[in-house]
Amino acid sequence: MDGEVVDEVTVKNLVKTRLKKKVPQLLDALNGKLRRHHREMIRDHWDHLVYLEKRITELEARIEAKAEPYLERIEQIDSIPGIERTSAVTIFAEVGPHVAEMFPSDAQFASWAGVCPGNNESAGKRRKSKTMQGNKHLKGALCQAAWANARSSNRIGQFFRRIRKRRGDKKANVATAHLLIRILHALMREKRSYQEIDVSLGDETSKKNPLDRYVKYIQQLGYSVQLNPIQ
Repeated sequence: MDGEVVDEVTVKNLVKTRLKKKVPQLLDALNGKLRRHHREMIRDHWDHLVYLEKRITELEARIEAKAEPYLERIEQIDSIPGIERTSAVTIFAEVGPHVAEMFPSDAQFASWAGVCPGNNESAGKRRKSKTMQGNKHLKGALCQAAWANARSSNRIGQFFRRIRKRRGDKKANVATAHLLIRILHALMREKRSYQEIDVSLGDETSKKNPLDRYVKYIQQLGYSVQLNPIQ
């Protein structure tokens, strides 16, 4: 921006791997085509970025000041796996401190957020349906937290992967967001932090279903089968 000329030593210290062999070409690209009006445009963009960073810092300070009286509730939300500090503040800003009073059940809370299962049933048959619109900011934060748990070893991650096997990524994401909002409702109602619990989320069932199918097929062929687990 101030008319500097990039030298070879500077570029070598900045690049890695295969780019080290292309330092001469990089020097030509950086120095050869950069004219005065380019530098002026870069400075304009830089000044704008500095202004945005300053405004972001100021807004974050105002948000922290507003959130200070509710730090305990925000920390309870932050304790849920997949939800980091910024998302916790966003979620609290949308739901407020009186979730249990506003939504007596987690089903009502999930419906308001837009992460409840769709309802399209006719003559006893359930058809494909989309979730409701709901609160887009809360729904977005919950879906982001659901993706963050996709590879985790906790029960939320296990739930995500179990649904993904049968329904795919998108269905698993919304279903996990639904699980998260039920957990959120319980924590806000009981005013406590998240605690991991060891529960079975269908792993045994997922193994039992194909096993029963194989046994039934062998029996249809005229054989009896006795299953003994390997110790």
